[in-house]
Amino acid sequence: MKYLIVLLFFGVTMQSVGQSNSTLKTKNALGTWIIDLRPTPTSEPYLKEFVFTKINEKEFEGEFYGTPFTGGLFNTDFDKLYFAFTTADQNNTYFHSGYIEGDKMQALTFCESRKFTLPWKGEKKK
Repeated sequence: MKYLIVLLFFGVTMQSVGQSNSTLKTKNALGTWIIDLRPTPTSEPYLKEFVFTKINEKEFEGEFYGTPFTGGLFNTDFDKLYFAFTTADQNNTYFHSGYIEGDKMQALTFCESRKFTLPWKGEKKK
């Protein structure tokens, strides 16, 4: 019985730590990021802001390329914080996904109708 109580306590403690690490990962993403959207590796930097405006567990809202969006989702199960969301203009839907590691972001935008992909990266604004 003594071992069962210890194991139960250890399991509850580990579950609490996992939940708080997950929450901490997502909360650290909140704020403004400076993104480099240069079209080729040799192009001049093309900087835009990406903003996480609201985070609720694994869901987020924000603004990208000056346009608000909703429907963002995080995956907190891995060592990096993975994310995905969509944006749209008058004619196209753009799918964005990537990850955050510390204060760095790596991502990819895909638009099937334009036959377009663009890798991009950024850093959290200080």
